[in-house]
Amino acid sequence: MIKINYQELREAAEQATQDEWVAYILPGHNGIYPARTSEGRHCGYFIDWPGIDGQRNAGANARYIASIPPKVALALLAEIKRLEDTNIDAMCRIAELEKQCAEWERKALSNFEECAAMAERIEELQTNSAPDSFGIIGENIRTQDNRITSDPMFCVYQKREIVVDADYDYDRIVWVDEDGNEANKRQSRRLELLHENFREPPEKWRRVAVKDIDEFVTCCFTEQGCKDYLAANGHNLRLPFIYVKSGFRNAEYIGIRNWLAGIRIKGGE
Repeated sequence: MIKINYQELREAAEQATQDEWVAYILPGHNGIYPARTSEGRHCGYFIDWPGIDGQRNAGANARYIASIPPKVALALLAEIKRLEDTNIDAMCRIAELEKQCAEWERKALSNFEECAAMAERIEELQTNSAPDSFGIIGENIRTQDNRITSDPMFCVYQKREIVVDADYDYDRIVWVDEDGNEANKRQSRRLELLHENFREPPEKWRRVAVKDIDEFVTCCFTEQGCKDYLAANGHNLRLPFIYVKSGFRNAEYIGIRNWLAGIRIKGGE
């Protein structure tokens, strides 16, 4: 690659005759090719000796030299300088952006490390401040069978009998006396025979249609919580059972459940 001395070229162009140059081809004048400005000022002779190319390309060389007068050379130098300045500005901008990116990466890494440290600290505080029972609940939430239910809520129900119309849906017929006592099987059979034969039963007895419904008793975050409740209070319930409902879109319940799930048993992994 040819190394160009732009400073020398600029100085030479500034000292040379300005304006446009024109190469005049003068056949028969010993191969002399003068160059003049458009106003007729003489700029010199070019290719006026026969040694170069045997004068075969002398005319073309003269035209080429005349096509790049000082005015054109200075314009090219100015454009080169403008492009160099643009490149320098772009490089400075790139360097500035790279510096900003490096600073942002440093801050992002610092923030990430701070968040990680805060998360560890929060978990530590939760573990240390929460009672052991919360840790057990959290472990059960993480490991229990959720019965394919989103945000499961384990509930205890019992069966409760209500009086219904005998002409509609019911589970069984019972006979009760005036004190509310239910007749035994033998008494019920005799009273039912009287009823079927359209005979009046004794006055103290009343025929009642009843139906079992599910009555809510309590709910827990875990199935084990329901089992513990039944172990302590199941004897007071009628036909108790555990049923799973969902806390879907219940932000309050989900928030507390997730908090409990994040608590670890002290000393555990």
